[in-house]
Amino acid sequence: MKTSLDHLPEHKQQQLRDATDIILKAVKPDLLILFGSYARGDWVEEREVDGIHFRYQSDFDLLAVVKNRALARKIECKDSLDTKLLREIETPVSLIAEDIHFINARLSKNQYFFLDIVKEGVLLHDSGKLELAEPQEYLPPAERRRLAQGDFDYWLSEAIEDLEIYELMMVRKSYNRAAFSLHQATERLYSMILLVFTRYKPKTHDIKKLRALTASVEPEFLSVFPQGTVEERKRFKLLRHAYVSARYDPNYSITPDELEWLAERVRVLQTMAERLCREKIAGFQ
Repeated sequence: MKTSLDHLPEHKQQQLRDATDIILKAVKPDLLILFGSYARGDWVEEREVDGIHFRYQSDFDLLAVVKNRALARKIECKDSLDTKLLREIETPVSLIAEDIHFINARLSKNQYFFLDIVKEGVLLHDSGKLELAEPQEYLPPAERRRLAQGDFDYWLSEAIEDLEIYELMMVRKSYNRAAFSLHQATERLYSMILLVFTRYKPKTHDIKKLRALTASVEPEFLSVFPQGTVEERKRFKLLRHAYVSARYDPNYSITPDELEWLAERVRVLQTMAERLCREKIAGFQ
């Protein structure tokens, strides 16, 4: 695994050093690894016409490795850490946590999400207490294709069904249920992308985290939900919170116009996901 950040501009290196310090002080992982676009060097950033706000930008994708699942869950549920990173680090930080036993089991089974992290990632911190298993070879292309095609077929059909339910809920003017159905379609499309590309899907319903992870494997997905304006950020937040709030919060409210805009973006995601996933599957030759 690499240890140098020299391929990044100095201001990005400093942000990563600052993010590492914040994470180490808050949760003390044994390993902290940069992966995704900033590790590979193909990150993207597009500013609004004002030159100040970002329409979309790649996240710093970080993997925290700890000794057991309980510690991993503690990190993922630490909202104060997310808030501090959001407030103090200019580039968005997407942090996932897994325990060493989970990762080493996946490495021994040719799980290519973690194989890619070991081969492409940059080690930001190592306590010396844990050791990653020796990476195995990738699965044979024919097996990768079979698995990816199965994931593609299953999750796409689920997402299409959710979009059909969304349309029915709109006809009934059941807008909160429509929002929940859109959230489910989005989550399932992101799940499809991750499984086709990496054979890994974290146990989360948070589409903000899923969006960041899909962008870590293919930056083009960032453009689906632009974040350059207050209204765009508000609408994505409504969709993100729909998994819980649209069902259980009597104060949750979303308008038909907001739903129609979000539905259009989800359809863009579907079209892009189908195209890029089919290209990925075809490449397993």
